[in-house]
Amino acid sequence: MIRYPTPNMNERASVLGRRFEAVLIDGLLVALSMAVVGFLAGTLFVGGEYGGLGSSLLAVQFGAPFVLLGYQTVLEGYYGQTLGKRLRGIVVVGTDGSNLSWGSSIVRNLLRIVDALPAFYLFGIAVAYLTDDHQRVGDLAGSTVVVHTA
Repeated sequence: MIRYPTPNMNERASVLGRRFEAVLIDGLLVALSMAVVGFLAGTLFVGGEYGGLGSSLLAVQFGAPFVLLGYQTVLEGYYGQTLGKRLRGIVVVGTDGSNLSWGSSIVRNLLRIVDALPAFYLFGIAVAYLTDDHQRVGDLAGSTVVVHTA
């Protein structure tokens, strides 16, 4: 992956659909990898096919959210984008177009936990829809924006 692809700061408002698609891609990648790891661990340590299936489900249910949070924070902090964002042609940058700092990556991704809470879910969607640059609460707190790559 290219470290920090060139952002196109002129196309800031048309990324909402691509952001949603990127989240789905990233979620599927992490869930599948956790399922494989859980299945292999369960088969090896619990024994048999059913041990693998049970461990696979537990790994996805309990491990995937933490792995996803780390995956997003590290890849965005280093590359400015996750694999899903790369496939959809978007990148996370500072509101001034600068490369994403590690601090901003941590802040914006920790607030994904709040976005996922049932009480704040609709609020988070409304904020992303209503802000000019379609920023999530985490983007606003981390002073970041998601834009198309050039």
